[in-house]
Amino acid sequence: MKLDFSTPMTSYEFLAILISAIALVFPIIKWAWNKWVRKTKVTFLPSGLVSIFFNKSGSYFSFGGVYSAKNKMATVKSISAIITRKSDKAVLELRWSSFSSPIYRKIAGAYETSFETAHPFKVDADNLAPVFVEFEVKEQDVVGKLLTPVYFATSAILNSSPTISLFDADQHLRCTPAYKDTFTKINDLFFWKPGKYQIALKTDYNSNSIKNLYEFELSEDESKQLRENIDSLLTANLALHFTGTMPNMNVVRKDFVEVK
Repeated sequence: MKLDFSTPMTSYEFLAILISAIALVFPIIKWAWNKWVRKTKVTFLPSGLVSIFFNKSGSYFSFGGVYSAKNKMATVKSISAIITRKSDKAVLELRWSSFSSPIYRKIAGAYETSFETAHPFKVDADNLAPVFVEFEVKEQDVVGKLLTPVYFATSAILNSSPTISLFDADQHLRCTPAYKDTFTKINDLFFWKPGKYQIALKTDYNSNSIKNLYEFELSEDESKQLRENIDSLLTANLALHFTGTMPNMNVVRKDFVEVK
């Protein structure tokens, strides 16, 4: 076909060429816009209550909420928290340890929830990803390691008097240096004193991060409930020996408010 460039282009031909050019260039512009200009924005919306724990894993907490990613998919790489006791500025640094299921299963007449080790997860663009996170102290099992002398003392009492009653064994254990020394050490580590606390939650995603601040308050009674777990930890092996079950640990669940 012979092309005649001497003939002026009609408006229809010009429009057709322009539309074709735009059709070719638009995908490139869209790709560049999404990759270099349009940014991913991740937000976290908390829900429910914050659960406060103290047991052989130490002082920690868990709570849940929903992550949303705007514009593009995001990968949440890690979630960490710093809890500050406002009365004396004492700090507790925590990292995510596990995800819990919000659905309870009934097993042998008791309701249980399932857990999985915390791991990076994706949040689809313009979508929601629910997550229920349990945190742990960075220095793991500090409280658990302190319990070893008490466990040895408990075994010695039970082995020396096979017919001893639970009451007598309990009284004997409380008089041992191991019990008294360990109680003092764990009591010193106890974090949940009465007063106000601030949670600084940090979420690392893609190459960015977001921070959210929350506050809650523990009453005298709530702090006392959690501190009672110290005695339960120290006498756990006695309870297991005489009743066949470990003692239940007190958990405090609290409302919290977001700090803007």
